[in-house]
Amino acid sequence: MSSFYKYSPIKNLKNLEDEHSLNNLFSSRVAFSRRKSFNDLFDSQVKFIIPNKHEIKQTYKSLSGKSKLDFKHMFIKGSGSAGVDNLKSRINGILDSYLFYCLTDNPRSNLMWSHYASSHNGFCIEWDGNFVKPQKIKYQQSIPEFDLLQFIKKIFGLLNDTSLLEEAWAKLNIKLDEWEYEQEYRFQLSNSMESLIVEDMGNIALVQAQPEWVKSIVFGYRMGQDTRNYIIDRLPSDMKYKEIIICSNQSELKVVNYSA
Repeated sequence: MSSFYKYSPIKNLKNLEDEHSLNNLFSSRVAFSRRKSFNDLFDSQVKFIIPNKHEIKQTYKSLSGKSKLDFKHMFIKGSGSAGVDNLKSRINGILDSYLFYCLTDNPRSNLMWSHYASSHNGFCIEWDGNFVKPQKIKYQQSIPEFDLLQFIKKIFGLLNDTSLLEEAWAKLNIKLDEWEYEQEYRFQLSNSMESLIVEDMGNIALVQAQPEWVKSIVFGYRMGQDTRNYIIDRLPSDMKYKEIIICSNQSELKVVNYSA
């Protein structure tokens, strides 16, 4: 994929100086999110599959030495529910820690412009796919399941086919079918990029990007000329601009090069 797009709002056209989306754009900063900031209640959530007593007992029999004693203390001694609850908290902690940037490969979505770009008054950032390489979201009818027994076996060395972090990240790339119109991709903030964090505010973190990662700015169909000029005046002179127009069939959007 050569380009990915971020729909961005402009909430107060009369006070552009205080618009977070514009200030971040001018300073080449990107707002990465953690899952608790999402408006969708089910986004990045998982359904935990709890092992039954027989599965716990069979797993216990497969262990030896200190691992067997640790397992007994965690999942057999008493009710065992405390061990399961602690494990669920551990997994949720991993899922809560991930920072990612949500993108799409479609800059012509009427719904996306309406929902995420202030009813066509906002803009799209076109990111260069040579630098920004996100993963495509998978859509399905229900939230993903997380098999705690498999997780337990991996912790105690009985399984090693997939790393725990890779499995956790895969769960964050699943959404319900009703969101498929977004054609979403997610760009994870890797460990090597943590030094680029400018400010971590909990659910959101500002990350310093590089200007050359941006290929163009796409103006929304309803964005006024004053707002367009405001953006152009504050970005590098070699920045490219595009705009949304309505196709001749009056039912589709089109991206074309913009000239003032």
